[in-house]
Amino acid sequence: MESRTQELNPSFSRRSRTELTGNRTRHLITFNPNSAKPGEEIYVNIPKLKPDSVLVPDSMALIFDFKNANEKSWFRNNLGKLLQKRLEIRLAGEKVYDNSGESLLEIYKDLWMDEKQRADMIQDGITSEAVRKKISKDDEANADADAAALFGIFGTKQRLKITKILGDHGLYAPYHSANDLQYVITLPQASEIMNAQGGENVEGYSL
Repeated sequence: MESRTQELNPSFSRRSRTELTGNRTRHLITFNPNSAKPGEEIYVNIPKLKPDSVLVPDSMALIFDFKNANEKSWFRNNLGKLLQKRLEIRLAGEKVYDNSGESLLEIYKDLWMDEKQRADMIQDGITSEAVRKKISKDDEANADADAAALFGIFGTKQRLKITKILGDHGLYAPYHSANDLQYVITLPQASEIMNAQGGENVEGYSL
């Protein structure tokens, strides 16, 4: 068999595991306005926290209820990444990252995950079609027992993780940063992320 000297996953990098102990605090921030629709922008300002606090990589996310505009459609797989049609990252008001195809890039990366990893990402919108129909409240007959059980746990709650840059460079101490970090997420149109029953149209969604 031919030997390979490069990783098959282009975004993969080897890291050494280290440990850090300390008190864990969960910060909840309610947005105002507290809803968003297709085509709108969501502005996420990284909180300053306290002087002795840090943000742990992969720990920041937007938690929302997915509300379907009708009962004849459902969202496609990997909703958390599909919703990030365009991502801008601004530092002190200046753009340091701007990708109008962010969802395509991130969904491609997620294709490299194994089945066990994907099985743990139901709240990120990675799950079976039956479960996604339940979350979207599609009214088509759906007798899937697993879907009903999972919907009983998660309901319509979904998650959009904020990981770009924050998840790549270790702990982040925003209090000591001289400049504010802001994420601007542009939501896609419903037709770009949803399917509909035969003969029906996708009408929209809100978060």
